[in-house]
Amino acid sequence: MKNRKIIGMIGGVGPQSTNYIYKKVVQLAQREYKAKNNDDYPEMVIHSIPIPDFISDKSQVETALKMLGSSVKLLENAGSTALAIGSNTVHILIPELKKNAKTGFISVVELVARKCRDKKFRTVALLGSPVLIKSRIYEKEFNKYNIKILIPKNEELKTLDHMIRSVLAGKKEHEKRDEYVRLINRLLGEGAEAIILGCTELPMAINYEALGDKMINCDEILAEGIVNYYYKSL
Repeated sequence: MKNRKIIGMIGGVGPQSTNYIYKKVVQLAQREYKAKNNDDYPEMVIHSIPIPDFISDKSQVETALKMLGSSVKLLENAGSTALAIGSNTVHILIPELKKNAKTGFISVVELVARKCRDKKFRTVALLGSPVLIKSRIYEKEFNKYNIKILIPKNEELKTLDHMIRSVLAGKKEHEKRDEYVRLINRLLGEGAEAIILGCTELPMAINYEALGDKMINCDEILAEGIVNYYYKSL
C-alpha cells in the first residue's frame, strides 16, 4: 500500500485509558473521516505493558524506562511509522526514549498546548499525577504560547493521586470525589478558563458535563492527533 502508515501505541498505563483512547480513535475516524468498513480505520499496533507506575514518585522510573524502551523497539519492528503513548506522565520520559528510537512520537503535551492556543485561552489549569505536575513539562510547552498554567497545591496532589488510582482499580465510587470537585471549582474561581485533564485516567473519574467547553480531555486530543496523522496526506 502506498504511503502506508501504522501507529504504534504504548498502552497499559493504565489499561482503562488505553481502551478509552482506542474507542475515541474509532469514533473520530467515523465522525471526521467517514470510516465505515474495516479498511477505512487506522492501522494500529497497541502494546499494553504492565510497567511499574510512577504516578506518585519516581522511584520506579529506571525499571519503567527499560520496559518502555523495549516497547518502542517492538513497535518499530512491527512497522510503526509514528508512536503514541497512552499516558501523560510517561511523556516525561520521551526525551530519553527518543535517544534510541528511530520513529517520531505524537506528543499529547504538544497537541494540548496547540489546542489551547487555538481556543485563545490565556489561563488554564492542569490536573494530573503528582509526578507530572512537578515535572512542569506542560508549563514548558505552554510558555511557547504565553499561556499561564494554574496547578494544584501540594496537599491537593493527594486527591489527584487517589482519583487516578481509584480509576485504575476499577472503582465506580470515589471516596475523594467531593474534594476533587472542590479542587476544580477552586481553579476555575482563580481564573482558569479551562481545566486540562492531564492524566489519561481522569476523564473516566467523574462526569464533567457541567464544565462544557471548559474541559480539555487529553485522551480525546491524543486520539484526534492519531487519526489526523493517519488520514492526512494519504
